Amino acid sequence: MVTPKSRGTRWEYRVAYRFERWGYQWKRSGSSLGSYDLLILRDGRPRFLVSCKKTMGDRLYVPLSEVEELEREARGFGAKPLLCFGFRRTSPLVCEPGKLRKSGGESYRLERGDGEPLDEWLERREGRCRRG
Repeated sequence: MVTPKSRGTRWEYRVAYRFERWGYQWKRSGSSLGSYDLLILRDGRPRFLVSCKKTMGDRLYVPLSEVEELEREARGFGAKPLLCFGFRRTSPLVCEPGKLRKSGGESYRLERGDGEPLDEWLERREGRCRRG
């Protein structure tokens, strides 16, 4: 049986490998204690601080405090904060914190139509086709 923790770890690797195909390097935090799961680098410099979320449901809730902490840590690294998320059988999606939608409570809500496919986001950002 696949546990939620192992599913989350596999998801983090899946997201990391997407960045790798675009020429980035990455470091996984290896702990669920911080606000980020992946540090994405290019030429040894931090570019993105990524929080990865995966659910088998139709929506995902991310606490406001978690997003604020991600933004704070990203500023400390001189990197851009990103939320990479997915639902059952979806490719990785990405959303920048400034584009998140509040759920009315103390969290942001993400649904299947939210975000942008990570590969498309990277292609738009890089302006070229991916490597390998």
